[in-house]
Amino acid sequence: MPRRHAEARPATIIDVAREAGVSFKTVSRVLNGETNVREQTKARVLSAVKTLDYRTNHNARNLRARQSRIICLLYANPSRNYVGEVHLGALQRCQAEGYSLITEDCSDDPGSVLALRSEMQLAGAILTPPLSDDEPLMAQLRERRLPFVRIAPSEATEQGRDVAIDDAAAAREMTEYLIGLGHRRIGFIRGAASHAQAARRLEGYLAALKSHGIEADPELIAEGDFTFDSGISCAEQLLDLPEKPTAIFASNDDMAAGVIAACYRRQVHIPEDLSVAGFDDTPLAATISPSLTTIYQPSRELASEAVGLLLEEIAGPSEVPRRHLLDYRMVVRDSTAPPKA
Repeated sequence: MPRRHAEARPATIIDVAREAGVSFKTVSRVLNGETNVREQTKARVLSAVKTLDYRTNHNARNLRARQSRIICLLYANPSRNYVGEVHLGALQRCQAEGYSLITEDCSDDPGSVLALRSEMQLAGAILTPPLSDDEPLMAQLRERRLPFVRIAPSEATEQGRDVAIDDAAAAREMTEYLIGLGHRRIGFIRGAASHAQAARRLEGYLAALKSHGIEADPELIAEGDFTFDSGISCAEQLLDLPEKPTAIFASNDDMAAGVIAACYRRQVHIPEDLSVAGFDDTPLAATISPSLTTIYQPSRELASEAVGLLLEEIAGPSEVPRRHLLDYRMVVRDSTAPPKA
C-alpha cells in the first residue's frame, strides 16, 4: 500500500530520490526513460515511485512555478573556497528577500537544470563561471522562460543582466605591483581555459608587462585549472626553469596556496626567495603562512547583487543588457617582497 506523508502532501522527486538512495538527477533519468542507468538502480527508483505513489502533475506544477520563491545557484567551479563565498552571499540575500536558495553542482551535467525546473518550481537561476558562458544551458533556460543572471560572464548578451569585476584591470594592477617591487621574471599561472575570467586575468598580466617594456616569456605562463593541485604542478614547472622566476602570480588563491606548498617542499622561502600573489581573497588567503598578497574580489557581494538583479528580472525581463561592475582592491600581505639583489 502506498506510503502517505504526515503532511498529506504529494510526493516529490526529492522524496523519491531519498527513498531510493540516489540523486534526483538519477530519478529524472529513470522517469525520462534514459538508458544510461543500471538496472538495479532503475529497479530501486521504480520501487520508490510505487511506494510513495509519486505522480507528476503538470498543471499543478505550472501553477506553483508562477508563485515560486526558490532560486537555484548553479556552479561547476573546482574552487570550493570561491563557491563557498558565492553561496554564502546569495544565501544571505535570499533570506533577506524572503526567498529560499538551493545549489546544484553542474560539473558533469549542466542540463540537469531541466529536472530542477520541472520538479522544484524555480523562480530563477544564478549562473557562476564557467556556466555563465554555457550557451546550450542558457538556451535551455530561455526556452523554459526561466529568468537567470550571470556572474562574471565573458561579455553581456543581447538581453539579460550580469554582475562582475574588471578582472583584466585587477590582474594588471597586481602585476604592476610586482614590477614595482623590482620583479622582472614574473611567472603566471592561468586558470581553467573554460573560464572567461582566466583569459581576462592573463590579459591583464600581459598588458602590465607590455606597458613596462618587459617581453612576455611563454615559458613563464603555466596552465592551471583553479585547483590547489594544479598550483603545485605549475609551481614545480616554473621552478624547474633554468632561469627561475622571482615572483609567481596565480590566477586564484587555491593555486597560490599550491605554489606555497610546492615551495615548502623545495625549501624555497617566501617571500625571501620567491614572491607569491593570488586572486580572490578567499578566507584561505589570510590564514595560510605566509599570508597571501592577493586581489580582493567581493564574491559575496557579487552573489548578493546577482540575487537582486534576478529579482528585477523576475519582476520584468530586461529589454537591454545590464551589467553591474563591482569594485576590487589589492590586499598586500606577507607573501611578496622585492627580489634578492
